[in-house]
Amino acid sequence: MPPMQGGAAVKGDLRPWLGLAAFYGASFAVLAVYMQFFPVWLHQQRGLGEAQIAVVMSAQTLARTFAGPLWSHGVDRTARPRRFLRLLSLGSVVAFALFGGFTSLPLLWCAAFLFGALYSPMHPILDALAIEQGARHGFSFGRVRLVGSLSFLVVVLVVGWWLERNGTASVFVILLGCLLLTSGAGLLLPRRQLPPGPPPEPTRWWSLLRSGPFVLLLLTSALIQGSHAMYYNLSTVHWNAHGIGQERAAVLWAEGVLAEIVVFFVARNSFDRLRPTTILMLGGLAGVVRWVVLASTTSFPLLLAANWLHGLSFGATYLGALRALDRRVPAHQRSTAQGLLGAASSGVGMVLGALLGGFVYERCGGLAFLTMAAFAFGGALLAGILRQKANSHQTPLASSTNANPA
Repeated sequence: MPPMQGGAAVKGDLRPWLGLAAFYGASFAVLAVYMQFFPVWLHQQRGLGEAQIAVVMSAQTLARTFAGPLWSHGVDRTARPRRFLRLLSLGSVVAFALFGGFTSLPLLWCAAFLFGALYSPMHPILDALAIEQGARHGFSFGRVRLVGSLSFLVVVLVVGWWLERNGTASVFVILLGCLLLTSGAGLLLPRRQLPPGPPPEPTRWWSLLRSGPFVLLLLTSALIQGSHAMYYNLSTVHWNAHGIGQERAAVLWAEGVLAEIVVFFVARNSFDRLRPTTILMLGGLAGVVRWVVLASTTSFPLLLAANWLHGLSFGATYLGALRALDRRVPAHQRSTAQGLLGAASSGVGMVLGALLGGFVYERCGGLAFLTMAAFAFGGALLAGILRQKANSHQTPLASSTNANPA
């Protein structure tokens, strides 16, 4: 865990946990609807094709690539994550509302870019705040992050059931309501506790990029997490075209999140005994198997079996990368580092995966998932290289970090 902030830990105070849990729950409700059903809304309510959907969705991730490190670095410079999260959540409501009045591809792209610049960067900032508050108040980051996964699971099932019976026109209103709830939950967020004495000298956000191992970690996460882009953007569209309706598609998504919950809650102690690079390699190899299955079949039972691997392809990769940062990056740079990680994995990796997957899908259909398998395999290879560098004591992610192995 990161160094203790503001002196002795304050145990037994539930308010920080509850405030963080409320924000995780509301913001992951947004993710549940946006990731699974918003592409379908674009397809059915705005008439976009698969490649056009990929272009619009990539605008959101492209914006995160540039905006995420800037917002996160602002948090490290001011030590006010709560203020940033409140402003970003309120701005996200305004940005998303633009989708209601736009119909052309260029305007939809602009709305997605603005939304991505405001909404997507919240989660690295939230994760850093949750890790700091967990260290201070004695609760596990994984347990509060679990609330987000549970919210995703419940919302995706309920909304999938609703849309199966009422059509996709209400997706916009549901998303806007979830964003308003997120903005309201921002009022409950805990204040960050500053350590005594003068703050560390602020550093430029790009100074972290001078570390080769840190860049290698970003590339590893970008490839493995980017391999999910086509799944996030087009899996429901693909399944709908092969006779799998909204309700059963929601079950598939929910099952993946349930697997993620198992990793975060049940298997957390097992992963604690593994090195970050080992966890990253497991995530990449699980992604290879998962995407090969999705490229090969639309059989509902086989898809159910493959989607259990989400716990590793996403969950293990997420935990492995966060653990590497937690061990290797000093506290006063951690929000910046997590912003850069988010820009790489949910930004650059997702943009490349979404654009490549969208264009290949229009020509090859479900076989396009094989390109995602190649992404995941590349990430697993890079994790192995990072492990070799750790074994030869070449892996500091930042100049002032400790020497724990990666």
